[in-house]
Amino acid sequence: MKKIEKILVAIDGSVMSQEALKRAVSISKEKNAQLIVVHVIEPSFLESPFLKSIDKDEVKKQITAQVDEIVSAKGLDYLLFVESGSAYGMIHTMTKRLKVDLLVMGVHGKKDPKSSHFGSTALKLVQKTNIPVLIVKNMARKEYSKMIAPTNLSAYSKDSILFAKTLFRNTELKYLYAYVAIDDFQDMTYYVSVDESGQLKKELYTEAHMALNEFVESVAKGGTDLLECEWSVSEELLVHTEKDQADLLVLGSKGVRNLNSFVFGSIASYMIQRSSKDVLAYVPEKLASEHKKEVEEVLTVAKELVDQSSPIQKDLHNREDEIKDDLESFFYDNLKIANWNVPEADNQEIAEGLISILAEKLNEINQKVKDGEYQEKRRDIFQ
Repeated sequence: MKKIEKILVAIDGSVMSQEALKRAVSISKEKNAQLIVVHVIEPSFLESPFLKSIDKDEVKKQITAQVDEIVSAKGLDYLLFVESGSAYGMIHTMTKRLKVDLLVMGVHGKKDPKSSHFGSTALKLVQKTNIPVLIVKNMARKEYSKMIAPTNLSAYSKDSILFAKTLFRNTELKYLYAYVAIDDFQDMTYYVSVDESGQLKKELYTEAHMALNEFVESVAKGGTDLLECEWSVSEELLVHTEKDQADLLVLGSKGVRNLNSFVFGSIASYMIQRSSKDVLAYVPEKLASEHKKEVEEVLTVAKELVDQSSPIQKDLHNREDEIKDDLESFFYDNLKIANWNVPEADNQEIAEGLISILAEKLNEINQKVKDGEYQEKRRDIFQ
């Protein structure tokens, strides 16, 4: 696991950003990591000669005083940046430019209107930064005592838990594994008897129990909890974790491109937004770098093709984003329909099935193009 050398905390003057600063200071002290503090002055949407312009030097002076009050007691040095622009854009740029290992942010509560923009900013940064993000939602009165990690037993889930244990070595860990149960409706649909249903449920529980124990042995010691889901995995996971005494929720992700593409489909997105606990959202570095490399290779090839393309190809290239957005919307709409038709289905399984169908159809269309079928149709249109 990579050593944590740089921690960036974004503050906005709100109560929760001060608590985020306390968390960042504590981790920096324990890990002997460099602490970087960023405050972003966002432009006002209202332009008026009666509005007083913001004095950046005065803002920096005030922020320095606030930070010193918290940091000085720990005997830490820190770097402070006061920048102007969009909160998301500036923080994202800073994490990349400074090669940060952990981003810490506070998300406002209902009684803290000063930071109304930070909830959406935090979500965007979890999506795009490809680094671990600690989202602070509660007062930092003490160190984390217990963390709960919902898992789908995947490699990236393993990496997220290992990172959490590296970050918080003395924090108790509990694994939570949710599996879909056989309900009464399925029993009736497939004519399953009471005895057969009971046996199947026992087998599902046994398999889930064995799989979770095997996963735990490959990661780190911790308690385990099995959750038999009968209606909505997202909601049942949320209800279960909210009742748990843990004060930190650990979520892993493959790497995200939009708000609905977190690990477990949209479950992690759902929990990040609705959980009352602090959240550590983690994207394995190797997966993020692999994704970035793939994107760079595709862009390079695309640029070469555009340079050599005909007017028709250039027109298609200009509409590339529109075409891709339409395709993704079609994909997501069918994902939702499949969820409605089969509520107990796993989002990942649905997505893989849709990809297989689309790939098969694209191969058919590709063969028709090679056979000149669309060229024939085009001539018919103009005759």
